Amino acid sequence: MRWALGVDLGGTAIKAALVSQEGDREEVMEVPTQAWMGRDHVLEKRLLPLIERALQRARSRGMKVEAVGVAVASPLDPWKGVVYHPPNLPGWGVFPLLPYLEERLYLPVKIDNDANLFALGEWKWGAGQGHAPLLCLTLGTGIGGGIVYHRGIIWHGAHGAGGEFGHVTIDMEGPPCNCGNRGCLEAMASATALERWVKESQERGRTTKIPPGAKAIDIARAAREGDEVALEAFQWVGKNLGVGIAALANAFDPRVIVLGGGLSKAGMLLLEPAVSEFERRALSLQRERVKVRLAHLGHLGGVIGAALLALGEGLENHDKVREEEG
Repeated sequence: MRWALGVDLGGTAIKAALVSQEGDREEVMEVPTQAWMGRDHVLEKRLLPLIERALQRARSRGMKVEAVGVAVASPLDPWKGVVYHPPNLPGWGVFPLLPYLEERLYLPVKIDNDANLFALGEWKWGAGQGHAPLLCLTLGTGIGGGIVYHRGIIWHGAHGAGGEFGHVTIDMEGPPCNCGNRGCLEAMASATALERWVKESQERGRTTKIPPGAKAIDIARAAREGDEVALEAFQWVGKNLGVGIAALANAFDPRVIVLGGGLSKAGMLLLEPAVSEFERRALSLQRERVKVRLAHLGHLGGVIGAALLALGEGLENHDKVREEEG
């Protein structure tokens, strides 16, 4: 049995698991990132000890780990292994994470963007199993994206930054986005957008049971209890999401679009208006054939995708294509 260690380095938590080429998952573990304490603390006190603990458990069970894959919530160069100013890892700047890990782990290491690896996991063993091209959107504080095409190859674009679906403009006069643009999908269909819509409704005097400062999980709970403001908020966010995925379907003509991330846990509250708007706006061929599905792998999607990368899926194949194309 071939095993790899998959790691998901996020701004809130670092998750890891031993994953086999058959999809078995063992020794799942998680620690808080403590990102506010800076890069050296995260690397030396959180990430490396977690990796070593997982590898030690593998050794104690006679499991030979071939390689380590790391999903990072950051813009990065997947070939050189350099991360560029991770938005949720303050103080990291431009950092050569891949060389850093290779020098300390004495194992092959691969890294990639967390949304790319989430997409890879969903393509292999999740909601898009075996279907390519596949587009994946991770809906949380922001919106990440990943593209998996022929035989599980991750599409990175020319500079490693392909799949930034959250920054597709869907309304030129829409709300400001953290990227500096206006009306991005992220600004209108993320958990942050949902929370902002509710807050603005409360400031206008709307009657609602949603508490001040509510998070997306609180708004979803209120919506399931029939709160009118919460239901309208999900309709607004869902329709915006539908506009975005219709544009992506028309542009890429995928077989499947997978919706993951924390906001996707709202289920049909989000999916119903999104699919309805998608069907209104997509071209007839895409409307009839492109499937829109909720992710299956949950919070371990990035971990599983990272392990797949380490086992030879995604990036190695892409490297070959890149060499052939020059």
